[in-house]
Amino acid sequence: FAEVSSIMCDAAVMRIEEVPERRSFIAELNAIQSATRLMLANLKEYKSYMPQHLVADGVSDDGTELSNASAMSRSHSRLDRSQSSFGSSGSQGSDKSSGRRIPLRPSMSIFALQLSTRKVSIAALNIVGFTGLARSKDDKEVLGIHGSLALWLTNEVSALRGIVDTFSGDRFFVTFNASKMLMSHRPAAGRLGCTFPSECKEMGLTASAGLASGEAKVGNMGCATMRKFSFVSSLVPFVYALERHAADMGLTTLVDPLVQQECQRDILFRRAGLLKLRKFKDTPVPVFEALKMIEGGESDEWMYELEAAEKQNPYKEWDALMEAVMRADWESACGLLNAATGEGRLAEAVRAAVSQQEYEVPDSSRYH
Repeated sequence: FAEVSSIMCDAAVMRIEEVPERRSFIAELNAIQSATRLMLANLKEYKSYMPQHLVADGVSDDGTELSNASAMSRSHSRLDRSQSSFGSSGSQGSDKSSGRRIPLRPSMSIFALQLSTRKVSIAALNIVGFTGLARSKDDKEVLGIHGSLALWLTNEVSALRGIVDTFSGDRFFVTFNASKMLMSHRPAAGRLGCTFPSECKEMGLTASAGLASGEAKVGNMGCATMRKFSFVSSLVPFVYALERHAADMGLTTLVDPLVQQECQRDILFRRAGLLKLRKFKDTPVPVFEALKMIEGGESDEWMYELEAAEKQNPYKEWDALMEAVMRADWESACGLLNAATGEGRLAEAVRAAVSQQEYEVPDSSRYH
């Protein structure tokens, strides 16, 4: 009984180990051992396709329960018959030395095979031109560059309480508030939209990114042989369209109005025009380029810095020009045309629109 109790405590923290088969002259004990082995085999298969961060979250509420449960499972292996689950009262599921209840029932709510509606923020990240770079460099060097960036990204996203949901070569897909609860998911996504291009630039790479926020159906999906915590949302093609449009226009990070509205006190934005999106039934939607974080120190100092940044915003004229172009106010646009400086493709498109007095809204369908 002491051995079965120890095995059950290990199972409570999803630590699945092989159980040696020992026959007993007690038929009931043999039945318990057989049932335990079957349960552990099923748990092991289940654990194999669950993301490890979900396994950890499912058995830990305060970040310490895993280690406590492990210690308790070791103490249970030393239990004698008088302290077993069929012994004296008060010994079932409790640790007398610490007064804490043994976590015999891990929180399995996140493992439920169902979908729920949740507000999420997602980011599509891309290393522009990485395929060409891979052709021109040694394989080990390519792996080193990609591995260094992937390591930085996983650490950064983990610090922001997000998840690198998947990646395919030079493209990464990051979610916030999908599998991990996070109230401030839009600011977290916004910060990643600024730090990822900066990190790529330091590594001699060019990045493009798309950020969006909205509702999604999240939960375990798939089949018995292939299951994954995932989500379904029209945001997926949306962020990929934003990322591709950013790359086409030579920009870094494009965001939707929801992210821009919630992050405008922390991030400097400029208007990047309109984009027709199938999500909004091809209605043109304003999009914004995230330029840099507005960093601050203490609370009062941060407010003064924010006010100064608002007064000295170098993109005020640019935003006014973009607003005039989007509403086809060509007279006002001509007066503000000096704001369209530089050689970027977006500036060229704006100058051409003012010259021809026609603004053709880009259609996201070309990116699908």
